Amino acid sequence: MITCDTPGELEIFVALNVEETMQDKMKVLSTIVERTGIASLFRRAIAGRSGLILTLHRVLPTEEQNLCYNPHLVLSEAAFVSLLKLLQRDYNVVPLEDLLADPSGTGDHPKVAITLDDGWEDNYRVAFPHLLAHDMPATIFACTGLLDTLQLLPEERFTRLWSQCSARSTLEELVVDLNHWGMGKSKNRHLRPRHQYWSQELKRMPLSARLLLLDHLEQRYRMTPAQTRRFLTWEQVRIMTRTGLIRIGSHTHRHAALSSESDRDIRQELDDARTALRQHSGDAVSEVLAYPNGMYNRRVQDLVRSMGFKAALSTAPGFFTRQSNPLAIPRIAVDNTTVTDAGHRLSTGRASLYFLSSGLRSAVTF
Repeated sequence: MITCDTPGELEIFVALNVEETMQDKMKVLSTIVERTGIASLFRRAIAGRSGLILTLHRVLPTEEQNLCYNPHLVLSEAAFVSLLKLLQRDYNVVPLEDLLADPSGTGDHPKVAITLDDGWEDNYRVAFPHLLAHDMPATIFACTGLLDTLQLLPEERFTRLWSQCSARSTLEELVVDLNHWGMGKSKNRHLRPRHQYWSQELKRMPLSARLLLLDHLEQRYRMTPAQTRRFLTWEQVRIMTRTGLIRIGSHTHRHAALSSESDRDIRQELDDARTALRQHSGDAVSEVLAYPNGMYNRRVQDLVRSMGFKAALSTAPGFFTRQSNPLAIPRIAVDNTTVTDAGHRLSTGRASLYFLSSGLRSAVTF
């Protein structure tokens, strides 16, 4: 008989058992998918009319994964290699523009395109050699203002700040400061003690105000500046694009959440990114935009269309078909939380089940 001495222990016990139950269910479902041929039937059913656009962020060796501020942005290097082998075997990997022009595959080999967001340095150091070895095209959507710098994403800056305040027992002071800047007024106030709540609040601020706030808070709480480069250099971009396998696209200039920006600032973000991309990458520039944080609305779409973008990628899960809105194209997020087992090894059954579920539902989390 299991006993719990306090309500807190009981909550932990229940949470752990729920997690174990979900993992057990996933193992069973993945095994069924692998052994019954369901995955092949699924691929054949969608190949004639739908394509898959996968989105990744960081690809890191096991010993480096804990250095990433967000576990949902990471796929292990070993899992990435296994993913490429799975795609090579069961799918037809094509450049993004080819899939957008015609999503139809053949037989039981749907078309799939690989995209990587933000422009992390490991896209070149870790992912690119494997893409080259497997002769697989990919499109990197980069924040051009962060390339060749030691800057961090605004989201990473806030996570570092939150973690330091948590370690120093100054979170209450931080929350008071955030309130002084007019934050904390949205719904779900019961989530206010949580990092995710305040991170989302920050994304609703115009980028210029958000950066000003972060500068102030980092000085106030004596944050140590970043010492390592997080993003690609332009020389690395040129090396990759010269191969013909890699194209580079806009993820805005500074990772701006476009739905929080004014019309003028949206145009500036997109113009600055486009100018930098054309200057450094020439013919390898994609005329597709990837919305940072997947944040957009009708106003943003109208502006993006007016600036000549052929298509824009969201973060909503789903398959791409000819009926998809070209300015809100769905993608399937691939990271350790979606396609790997407890040891960060790719599970082919789980990956196939996840791809299917992502196409059939508006949001799926395993």
